[in-house]
Amino acid sequence: MPNIEFRQLTPDFYAEHQHLVEIIDKGKDGKITNKGRGYGVLLVDVYGYKFAIPLRSRMHINHTDNFTTKIYRYNGKRVRHGLDYSKAVIITEMRFVSKAPFFLADKSDFVKISKSEHIIIAAFEKYVTRYIRAVQKEDKNILRRYKYSTLQNYHRELGLIKQESNL
Repeated sequence: MPNIEFRQLTPDFYAEHQHLVEIIDKGKDGKITNKGRGYGVLLVDVYGYKFAIPLRSRMHINHTDNFTTKIYRYNGKRVRHGLDYSKAVIITEMRFVSKAPFFLADKSDFVKISKSEHIIIAAFEKYVTRYIRAVQKEDKNILRRYKYSTLQNYHRELGLIKQESNL
């Protein structure tokens, strides 16, 4: 079984990344709200960056940019639980990640994710690659799928901003 660990993002991450759009825990007013608990995140290396992919519950049943660990009913509606690729963030400094492990409430989630680590990384890399290509081609149909993605914060890191020359 792969040696994966879940962590949490630190309060410093949220304090220093108020400018990011579409991140988890950001209210309609644009401010990050403290809900008294943090999300467990899985750290993966893609495109030379360390991404933190959050574990989320109650994702819409039609949300496909995720690794689903289970589907269940909440308030009479079917919802997903799993890793949400669309809310992944780049970790620029390890001080933004807690040192203590985050323990999942349901051990079966951990087992399913552990057994699928390579599949998860490949799927997330494909998700990022599809976004990069869509931005480069200005493909509005594909970009519609990324409307609520945190990837829009990382154009510089993903090589989507052309360097200005000082001629």
